[in-house]
Amino acid sequence: MDKIKILFVCSQNKWRSLTAEKICEKISGYSARSAGTEKGARIRVTEGLLGWADVIFVMEQKHESRLHSKFPETLTSKKVICLQIPDNYRYMEPELVELLQAKLSPYLEMSDNQTSFMQRVLEPEVMDTWEEAVEYDSMDFTEVNAAFAKSAIALGPICGKILDAGTGTARIPIAIAQMRPAWEMTCIDLSANMLRLGLENVEKAGVRSQIKLELVDAKAMPYPDSYFDMVISNSIIHHLPDPLLFFREVQRVLKPNGAIFLRDLLRPLDETIRDNLVEMYAGDCNSHQKQLFSDSLHAAFTLDEVETMVESAGLEGLRIYESSDRHWTAERAWM
Repeated sequence: MDKIKILFVCSQNKWRSLTAEKICEKISGYSARSAGTEKGARIRVTEGLLGWADVIFVMEQKHESRLHSKFPETLTSKKVICLQIPDNYRYMEPELVELLQAKLSPYLEMSDNQTSFMQRVLEPEVMDTWEEAVEYDSMDFTEVNAAFAKSAIALGPICGKILDAGTGTARIPIAIAQMRPAWEMTCIDLSANMLRLGLENVEKAGVRSQIKLELVDAKAMPYPDSYFDMVISNSIIHHLPDPLLFFREVQRVLKPNGAIFLRDLLRPLDETIRDNLVEMYAGDCNSHQKQLFSDSLHAAFTLDEVETMVESAGLEGLRIYESSDRHWTAERAWM
């Protein structure tokens, strides 16, 4: 049976319409898209999108008026429903999800189980005990770290000043230093014990002249404006209560032509998907390591949330995409 095609419309195609689209992803029998009526919308309403849709939901009456004004003939045979939801919410905010479910339930066949999304649960920002640092460093990320290092090198300059935010035990900068001897790497973390172990790793690898380890908060860095040629970071975002502060700092300390390579975990839609990922990628780990991975997935962000924060921070020209079944990546090549 063909799916019923639904289009959600608001002004900028941001929090309300994107949340509604995400809700419909979990309901069988429906295919959903979202669009905006304003010029600055991420995806703007077109005659083609309206023609595609079987049902059109608008968030406010003004959106319906704009559609009828611009596309009167296309809407002649279309069902347009106004949900009367004001622009007072953030993306996937629990109150917005609940409101949308209530407003959509008279028109769509949905159940609480089908539309139950996993909300973000914070984990500690800093893993600062020696035991935590040792256990983290003992986990085998060799393949993932090598892939990260190669991708960062492909985007960055031949030589220059590089910032690694949330360096942990410095495994990634060590891998990079061995391939890019002309990079001067400043590697920061808020965990003194991670850095202590990182220093041991750096000295063992013989790259002490290239890598400087510093105890620095990535949300309030002491470096001058436009100082670094590239900023890289692996898995710092999900540790931060408010990553927007970090994104703004990246925008400040990076040169205008600077490269960016950020990667972190994606928050799964629900607990079942999370548990499957833990079993798939940490099945051979001990129970504590499995719990760490599970907590990290639960603390992670969705792709839409990342895109919104990057845009709010004024970072431009980034390609943001789902790079695996458990990661997102944001990148910009050095110019």
